[in-house]
Amino acid sequence: MRVLRTAAGLIALSLMAACGKDTPVAPTPTSTIALSGNMNFGSVTVGTTGTASLSIANTGTGDLTVTSVTYPSGFTGTFTSGTIAANGSQVVTVTFAPTAAQTYTGTITVAGNQASGTNTIPVSGTGVSLPTFTLSGIVTETPPTTSTVLSGVVVTFVDGANQGKTATTGADGRYQITGVMNGGYTVSASKAGYTTLMLPVGINGATTLDFRLEPTAPRTSFGPGQYRVGADIPAGRYYADPARGCHFQRVRAFGGSPSDIISSSVVDFEAGQWIVDLLATDGGFVTDLNCGLWFTTPRRGLSEAITGGMWIVGAQITPGTYRAENSVQGCFWQRVSSFTGTTDAVLGNATATGPGVQLVTIAATDAGFSTNVECGTWTRTP
Repeated sequence: MRVLRTAAGLIALSLMAACGKDTPVAPTPTSTIALSGNMNFGSVTVGTTGTASLSIANTGTGDLTVTSVTYPSGFTGTFTSGTIAANGSQVVTVTFAPTAAQTYTGTITVAGNQASGTNTIPVSGTGVSLPTFTLSGIVTETPPTTSTVLSGVVVTFVDGANQGKTATTGADGRYQITGVMNGGYTVSASKAGYTTLMLPVGINGATTLDFRLEPTAPRTSFGPGQYRVGADIPAGRYYADPARGCHFQRVRAFGGSPSDIISSSVVDFEAGQWIVDLLATDGGFVTDLNCGLWFTTPRRGLSEAITGGMWIVGAQITPGTYRAENSVQGCFWQRVSSFTGTTDAVLGNATATGPGVQLVTIAATDAGFSTNVECGTWTRTP
């Protein structure tokens, strides 16, 4: 009986020893990072943006905690930190916004608690400049003087990508703004004495935009161009302060034939004033840049002496006998009954063949008197 108890005890001890062996321990969960996506943006226009999708995947068994995502210059993303579950992923929108025409390259780096995997991906893109064009045109007055070009008009883009680009019209009324980008914009034209005008324009290559400005006060002058008498400008007497080479014509029509010309005048010196009478029967008037502006009022008042130019007897010069002490060869003067420029308006004239004193008697019934600079200054004799 004692032997059997011993054997049973041994069996029990063996069973207990077998049950006391170590149980297997489960592995600690870890995260594994993987980045994917096409991060080559190609060419993107400066001032615009391009986007692409980047996937941050966690192929491990534990959570992936992202602490930061860094992007090189020119690139940004919609995700900078957060937790990605095991076998999960995070889609990030990456934006490329070039500010210069150059190549941008670098690496997007994702920092986190990953145990393995690749946490970087190369990114690249090229900024390219927009093609630019030219906006040009001419600025004139509104009817009736549509041929009057306006100098000193400031033409400006007031909105959009071209905002602030500006140019000023020259003596010929023309302007040009370069480096203009495509698109729809508003452009203004402004000048003192005129109502500012704003016009829409669509730029799609070299573009022409003309303006016609409305004077804020009644018109008292007009510049170079072709005008219909009665329709564009009224008949009447006009005064200019012309430069050398001023050429103007009274015409019957605008056909360009010699028979259309009523009178044609060239002022071949720097005159202090010139005058033209436009009749109601005239078809039109043609004047060039050298004549400058024509006004409805005289350019000066009464003077004791006569200098180079055309003057009104009575209002600007006093009738009487005048003497030119220092005239030279080519001194020319003319007394006229009107300022029409026709031969039948000439009352008398003379040309000096050499230097010397010149004399002329201007009658009170004369309409006007003209003289060139070769005559010098005429002074009235007692």
